[in-house]
Formats: sequence, structure tokens, C-alpha cells
Amino acid sequence: MDDTESKNNNDIQWHPAFVVALQALLIDYKDDLDYRLEHPLTTGSLSIDMLVIKKRPDVVIKRQIAEIFRLDNIVEYKSPTDYLSVREFHKSFARLHLYAALTEGADVTGLTLSFVVASYPRELFRHLRETLGYGVEERHPGVFVVAGAMIPIQIIHTVKLSEEENLWLRNLNRDLSEENLLWAHGVGREYSSRLDLNAWLQAVFGANHKAIEEIFSKEEKRMLTAEFCETIEKIGLGEKWRQEGRQEGRLEGRQEGRQEGRQEGRLEDAKAMFAEGDSLEKIARVTKLSLEMLREKLVRS
Repeated sequence: MDDTESKNNNDIQWHPAFVVALQALLIDYKDDLDYRLEHPLTTGSLSIDMLVIKKRPDVVIKRQIAEIFRLDNIVEYKSPTDYLSVREFHKSFARLHLYAALTEGADVTGLTLSFVVASYPRELFRHLRETLGYGVEERHPGVFVVAGAMIPIQIIHTVKLSEEENLWLRNLNRDLSEENLLWAHGVGREYSSRLDLNAWLQAVFGANHKAIEEIFSKEEKRMLTAEFCETIEKIGLGEKWRQEGRQEGRLEGRQEGRQEGRQEGRLEDAKAMFAEGDSLEKIARVTKLSLEMLREKLVRS
């Protein structure tokens, strides 16, 4: 990954995009769920920087990722550049107990804990099985349910989720195919009247800049390209990419200027050596200029 691509990925706001993806995936239950991005635990500054989804007790959610949901469901999301470690697992488990102890009306029997990750947490699964003695069952593709803990726990591996039901989460990733990007664009336009998808579209398109450029390069998709441009301008990526392009252009210009300056200096040295009778081979060896250039600049001029 080059420096520009790394910088772009670091700029992507994955967490707001994840919340939108969940809301879209569970849109049929929007009146039954309450999403809280940062839940205060006391009247002071103590809070949990995790998503809390509160569910009505009489509602059953028929979605693979939400089958374990109870009344209060704490969800921790790891972006495609993050990894769920054993330490992070235990920190989240501790915060869940704080939530149960300090939140009015919360009951530990009504809690669940979910982790959503793009990287397979192999070391954590080993720890859960061998150190804690828990069972780990892949109930659905990419949905791993932990058995033996006092509360329901699941780990959702987004890249293994079934496409039929979970494209909103699967596409919240890098290195997407053209087909998936076209789906993201189409569903974004379709859902625009039902849900604000800007944060999700910004993350998906921002993380797949190169693939989108390839879509733009195909002449047979001019109408589609125009629609893409319209969407990209709407979510604010157009100006961002233009600014990055100008910055890259200025950087390339400075680099080219420095290279040209160094070459001019070598040519001056070469002219001086040639005037003193040095051979072209020796001049090329000292100045690192090619013989072809020296013949053109010194002999033929």
C-alpha cells in the first residue's frame, strides 16, 4: 500500500459508517430499536464508546447478526485496519459489566455483547476455547456464537457473512469488486429517501478509490459514471479527491523540479569536464549521465 492510499484509509470514518450499515440492515425494525453511540454511565464523564442497541422486549429480530439480541445489546466495531485482541475482548467485557452495574434499569440477564471485525481473530478464539473453556460455534457464515459465558456473546467476521443478507456489512471494507461497488451505489440511491447513507457511502467509496477510477475509465458506462459523479459530489468526496490530486500534483512538481535541478548541475559539470578534454566514458562515470545524453548535449550541440 502506498503512502497516499494509507493516508486515505486512515482518514475514513468507519464507525459512523458501521452504524448506518446496521441501521440499513435492520431497517425493517427501525421503530423497535434505539441506537446509542456513546452511552453515559454516570452523571460525570464515565461513558462507554460503544454502540448500544436497545430493543423492545416483545420483538424478535429475524436477522443472522441479531439472533442473540435481548434488551440491551452492546456492539463493538473494529474497522478493517484494526484487530480484536484478547486484551480488547476483556476490556469490552469489563465495560459491559459497568453498564449493567451503573445504568438505571439495566439487567445483566437482558444484555448481549457483539464484536464486528474484518480480520479473523484467531488468537482470541484460541483463548476463548483453551484458556476460558468456552465453546465457539459458527452458527451462520461469519457469525460465531460463544457458549459458556454468563451472557450471550458473538463475534461477527464480516468478510465471511452471507452476501444474501449482509451486504451492508460485507461491503464496509477495502478492495471491493466492481460488482459490489455498483451494488453499493445502486442501493445508496434506492435507500436515499429512507435513511441518510452519506457516512456509509463516504467510507465505502473512499476506501475503494482505485476501483472507482477503473469504473470511470470504462467508456461504455458513461451514464453510470455520471450518476457516480453525482453521488460522489453529494457525499463530499469529489472536492476531497480534487484537493488530494492538487496536493499530489504539487508534490510531484516539486520532485520533478528537484530532479531537473540536479540534472542541470550534472550537465554543467559534464560541460566543464568535456572542455578540459575528458572522455565521454569518464564524464558519464562521474556525473551518472547516460552516454546518449552526453553525445546529444556535448557533441551534437
